[in-house]
Amino acid sequence: MKKSLLALAALTAFAGVASAQSSVTLYGRVDLSVAKNPGSDAKGIQNGSGSRFGVRGVEDLGGGMAALFQIETRFDADTGAAQNFNACGLRPGGAQAAPCTNNRFWGARSIVGMRGGFGQVVLGREYTTAFLGTQLIADPWGWDTVAANNFITGLGGIAKVRNDSSLTYNFSAQGFSVAAQIAEATDTINQFDSKPFNFNVGYRGGPIVVAFGYEKTGRDAGNGDEKMWSAFGSYNFGMARVGLYYGRGDALNGATHKGWMIPVVAPIGAGELRASFGNLKANSTKVSDQFSLGYHYNMSKRTTLYADMVRDGKRYASSKTGYDVGIKHNF
Repeated sequence: MKKSLLALAALTAFAGVASAQSSVTLYGRVDLSVAKNPGSDAKGIQNGSGSRFGVRGVEDLGGGMAALFQIETRFDADTGAAQNFNACGLRPGGAQAAPCTNNRFWGARSIVGMRGGFGQVVLGREYTTAFLGTQLIADPWGWDTVAANNFITGLGGIAKVRNDSSLTYNFSAQGFSVAAQIAEATDTINQFDSKPFNFNVGYRGGPIVVAFGYEKTGRDAGNGDEKMWSAFGSYNFGMARVGLYYGRGDALNGATHKGWMIPVVAPIGAGELRASFGNLKANSTKVSDQFSLGYHYNMSKRTTLYADMVRDGKRYASSKTGYDVGIKHNF
């Protein structure tokens, strides 16, 4: 009996050590606002920044190495409906490249991989490195709310944001970072002309942030690739962080897209004032001329109240102004 109790105690202690070496976290966001989108007179309740639910985990493998995974889905919090993302493999222009599967539940992110002194390597559906490293950080709103600058920093839709069936590498040290991604040209959904590829390099140190990203999308078998590069830099003066974004790319229709934006973020009280101005040209024609302004107030580490407005005098023929007033809660 005594030996059995000792064995049970040892087994319990071992299980405690094993569980301490791994963790699984449930996380998410619910974000809703009363809003009016530019280009429309309709007003109503809508998602402000993509309500989501996800699971991520890490296991310590010893020797400074760890295994990791992350899966994430998006949903419309105003109705509870799953977004599911486009699972039809549509090419630009609407031609169907593969049968619709309509089951992309973990469409926001679905990755597994390892990290260690060599950096991090993950497989699966993942954000492009150019998006995370340059396009996203340039926008004070992070591509969220009606004030988002995704049309400009994504160069009118050239930026792909995520890739299926991808291999992604990240490494950072002493403030410098480098990342690269390559994805399959064909799988059960996509039928691309070539393998999508992107990379990003950056530096963060003190008040300085600089980044450069390149992306070749591999889109649309038979019609070639879209590709773009973008650069961003900012300096924190204390009273405000001021930056400059510039990007240039080639669209499938042969047009050259050029976009620039000046973002400003100033801490005020428990929140921050956000502003940006920029435009986008297709060849020599201006297609966007956007000004955004907003204030996001942190009620706590998890809950934010916000109000934004946006005006684009070129992209929309009427109803050129939009706004939102909302609440965001992270958990």
